[in-house]
Amino acid sequence: MTRSKALILFGLPLLLVAGYALFLLCLNQPGFSVSRVKNPDAYLLNIRRMNGTDQHSLALRQGDCLQIRFETEKGSLTMEITGPDGSEVYSGNGRETTDFTVTVPESGLYTITVSARQAQGSISVLAPGGKE
Repeated sequence: MTRSKALILFGLPLLLVAGYALFLLCLNQPGFSVSRVKNPDAYLLNIRRMNGTDQHSLALRQGDCLQIRFETEKGSLTMEITGPDGSEVYSGNGRETTDFTVTVPESGLYTITVSARQAQGSISVLAPGGKE
């Protein structure tokens, strides 16, 4: 076998695999293309493209009701709300239910964590008195 044929037979597949690996690596890089509002009484995300995680905390009182609008249009988008003691108050992906409320069981600081992979969608979490 000539040297040029060997280079084509072995080099081309290696080059294709390396290119594909680079493409996947770039595709899954953390990145945000979002408009985001983080207020003491609201957390709003309008996601055009998001890879990674974002957080916001709200100081709430026992019995406060969070108004939530959560819609995943593309990719994987999840939201988790944890209470002051670390317990999970809500966890979901915005596919089944898009408009709902969550009543907090105790006073304290609640953390909202949004995780995304190639996601597009929107999230609105409003505490009492919060506005979009």
